[in-house]
Amino acid sequence: MKIAVLLRNDLRLHDHPALSQAQLDGEIIPIYVLEMDLGAAFKFWTHRNLQALQASIRKLGGELYVSSSPLPETVKTLQKEFAIDAIYYNRSYHPEQRLRDEEFAKQFFEDGFVVKTFEGTMLLPPWESVKENGEPYKVFTPFYNHFRKKAVPLVVPHIRDATFSKVPVSVTSISSDLNDLQLVPTIDWTAGIDESWPAGEDAAIQLVKTFIEEDIAAYKTKRDFPAISGTSRISPYLAIGALSVRSVYHYALKMQPDVSEAFIRQLVWREFAYQMLVHFPQTVNKPLNQNFEKFPWLNNEEHYHKWCYGRTGIPLIDAGMRELWSTGYMHNRVRMNVASYLTKHLLVDFTKGMSWFWDTLIDCDIANNTFGWQWTSGSGADAAPYFRIFNPYLQSAKFDGKAMYIRKWIPELRHLSDKDIMEPDQASEDSLKEAGVVLGDTYPYPVVTHKAGRARALLAYEDIKKG
Repeated sequence: MKIAVLLRNDLRLHDHPALSQAQLDGEIIPIYVLEMDLGAAFKFWTHRNLQALQASIRKLGGELYVSSSPLPETVKTLQKEFAIDAIYYNRSYHPEQRLRDEEFAKQFFEDGFVVKTFEGTMLLPPWESVKENGEPYKVFTPFYNHFRKKAVPLVVPHIRDATFSKVPVSVTSISSDLNDLQLVPTIDWTAGIDESWPAGEDAAIQLVKTFIEEDIAAYKTKRDFPAISGTSRISPYLAIGALSVRSVYHYALKMQPDVSEAFIRQLVWREFAYQMLVHFPQTVNKPLNQNFEKFPWLNNEEHYHKWCYGRTGIPLIDAGMRELWSTGYMHNRVRMNVASYLTKHLLVDFTKGMSWFWDTLIDCDIANNTFGWQWTSGSGADAAPYFRIFNPYLQSAKFDGKAMYIRKWIPELRHLSDKDIMEPDQASEDSLKEAGVVLGDTYPYPVVTHKAGRARALLAYEDIKKG
């Protein structure tokens, strides 16, 4: 039997249920179909991980194929020109892709085609982590307690020996040349991503092993400090599927059962985000809390653009946005701060921040991005209370006390003292002059200070509170 295995954000050979079953059932044609509007950074990250996967498959004697035609059209071409018998794929939970997959599977199944789907994204399928009445949890702690009583399936074997089929060169809409997807930008801005992130599952697996064997015990105490290496940094690999979340879960519990709970909790938080996406797909562009549909966003475009490019005049916020622009990544503690500043201090609609993250993050997972922005703005499930407005100055002092993170990403402020660098508009003229800082020139004045922004946000949230 000839089986086309459709690849999306599951670019790996370890713990890949669809590939693993196809390996047992017949000849494999692995094919990546580009059918979604990916963000610019994620496009490049996809290309780099496709390169790594292509190299791995070629070592096994196979070939990775790509197509930018719509999925039904691509499959019909394979069926007509190459006589494939079956389609296997791991389920996608992107709302648009999920709906299309269901229609696609029904159509081809009715045509007598073999269609098999598998769980390759989550620890458990979303319907296994609901309440007894079938309703989804909307608060994380009971979800977590319920989830931890469940048995997560073991990983499936790594693909090390398989029978591959090759698509005839006459099938012009399907190619083994990754450049045909045009994922690499024409302007070279990717050096920071390449420098920071080696692509592929081998790099991902080594990263996980090092973290779990050496650093996971300190994760709970170090994870909030952006200037040090205190997190696992696996999110880009989970987002592209170069790493199986199930393999990470089991490896952590096997190797470090006594100190892994804080880390496991974050994996389940990701599960919770997917649960919310599946049950409330409208949240990719609408607030879960309908009261927020009447929220008085200001949506000042000038303020939004200053936020995007790290020119708000608030050092912690600007450092985070510059890290994002340079590396395609931002530390999670800083993400919460920049999201809070945009939605609460600047009163810019959370969907605009969500869109910017989608375009610039290499770990832009649809569920995490949606859930995180809804949580921070106060409109989502188990959301931060409306009155919880991050103070970026206090956050700097608490989590970057020596200002190492700020100095790395805002070098024009590096000669200020640890205190002044966190709030340069409050520094003395002598301190600014000595450090070579000219506010309004070498570094901007704050777009909105914390005190003014917080007061304005609380007024705007009054109607929501009354909701």
